[in-house]
Amino acid sequence: MGKKIWICAGNTLEKRISELMAEFSLPRPIALFLANRDVDVENVELFMNPVLNKLSDPYRFPGIKDAVARLWDAICNDEPILIHGDYDTDGITATALLSNVLRQNGARVFSFIPHRFDDGYGFTPESLDKALEHMDKKCGVLVTVDCGITSIDAVEHAKKLGIDVVITDHHEPINELPDALAIINPKVYSELNDLDLLAGAGVAFKLSHAFIKWGREQKIGGFNTKLQEVLDYVALGTIADIVPILGENRILVKYGLEILKKQLRPGVRALIESARASQKLKTSDITFKLAPRLNASGRLGDAYASLALLESDNIVEAYQYAAKLDEYNHDRQELEQEIYAQAKAIIENEMNIKNINSIVVAGENWHQGVIGIVASRLARDYNRPAIVLTIIDGMAHGSGRSIGSLNLVDVLMKCSGLLQRHGGHPMAVGLGLKSDNIAEFTEKFEKYTKESLSEHDLCNSTVYDGDVELRELDEQFFAILEKLSPFGHSNNKPLFRFNNLETVKCTPIAGNKHCRGILRNHKNEQIEFIAFNCKREDVSRYPMDILATPQINEFYNERRPQLQIIDMIPSC
Repeated sequence: MGKKIWICAGNTLEKRISELMAEFSLPRPIALFLANRDVDVENVELFMNPVLNKLSDPYRFPGIKDAVARLWDAICNDEPILIHGDYDTDGITATALLSNVLRQNGARVFSFIPHRFDDGYGFTPESLDKALEHMDKKCGVLVTVDCGITSIDAVEHAKKLGIDVVITDHHEPINELPDALAIINPKVYSELNDLDLLAGAGVAFKLSHAFIKWGREQKIGGFNTKLQEVLDYVALGTIADIVPILGENRILVKYGLEILKKQLRPGVRALIESARASQKLKTSDITFKLAPRLNASGRLGDAYASLALLESDNIVEAYQYAAKLDEYNHDRQELEQEIYAQAKAIIENEMNIKNINSIVVAGENWHQGVIGIVASRLARDYNRPAIVLTIIDGMAHGSGRSIGSLNLVDVLMKCSGLLQRHGGHPMAVGLGLKSDNIAEFTEKFEKYTKESLSEHDLCNSTVYDGDVELRELDEQFFAILEKLSPFGHSNNKPLFRFNNLETVKCTPIAGNKHCRGILRNHKNEQIEFIAFNCKREDVSRYPMDILATPQINEFYNERRPQLQIIDMIPSC
């Protein structure tokens, strides 16, 4: 601890903090938290009390009425509907969600998830042909989920086969859009910029909402569908895809977590039990326990085991699929660690990390399914945008992860002359290029990241919300604290600085791997603390400044305030 630079985010927000305190009678630390998340006075109530009736009208999407009218026509005419998904958790949950809603209303649904290695990423002419082979009747309508926004050739191929295509996606569009019946992607329409944080599962939910709304208005169906019950899928996909838990995502995730806790689906119950996740399920349980298992099957090849688990209505079958995902996840962890070690050795031995702003590392025949996780670890460890490439038969297939506010999609666009393919989100991308072009790509990638990143961006730092006194963590603060969740990307837990605290008591736990105790300030105010990965002897009895997250410890059903220490330094 104490090796990172501490950066205060709230130094220039005093005016907004004062406004929030005055308008809502908020404790200062709560107002500080809200100001740092750019929540203005008009949006405080919705932020702290996200409710389903505040979800926006799905009809705002241009073309969505044409899309749902076509789906209802297919149901009425007994036409099969093909859903083309993707092999990550977001794509799998979006597929399960839309399939569930359509089947509840009489649709004959066929779901296709591409094989990562046999089919590659996205909706392609080849993946369409493969999907059609498994249908027992001519397909008239196809819906993509979490893919398709750049699939111009695939949509053209579908049209020649007489198939109407509805694109639902949340990835960045390119200059030319597919000639689909409808494109449901908030990033395509400037008037929907309040929805451009939605994950693929969130966009699929919007289509489902419009589908049910249209069916009820036309009096043709949808009356028995409870859309709230598919929000577990939305929560899984949204959290797994690491999109900001802000705007409508807060509403969808909050209620989705409640549905997940109820474990209405056998597959969800089996997944939660096999992952040993908390019964009080939090976003962190999805991030670190559930999503890795759902992702594992697709990373190693065939994602159908994850889809089958989520769609299973038989608990015995669900446990079997959950056990299979456990095996996949174990294999994934071993592969990831092996490649990570090799990649790190290349960085340490061949790169001067202090003099570069980015990392591009390549290896022969590295497993394509885990290089994205390796890129995430490298970006985190070195605080540099990282691209990891696996070279297979003269082609380099890669995944990239960003840091801070660097938009990797924009950077790759500047390198596009060297790339065979590229796409994704600002924080996570996929790409492909000829292996002969790796050296030139590395040079250009470094050039363009250097233009966008400063030395400040690359320092090993922790950003905290602001300085707080122990007395400000009163009953009102802890009563409101729970309303700030769900936490996640762009809505991290509050992190405050507390100055000049001394340790009154410190007890080792878990064999001295962690410790807990009591802190006291110069006014003799006290609070309990816990510090993970911190030994008893690391906690000084001399005055310390600490960065910590306030929380309620519910150990043995007794609720007590405490600070979870994230970092500490000696007081000046």
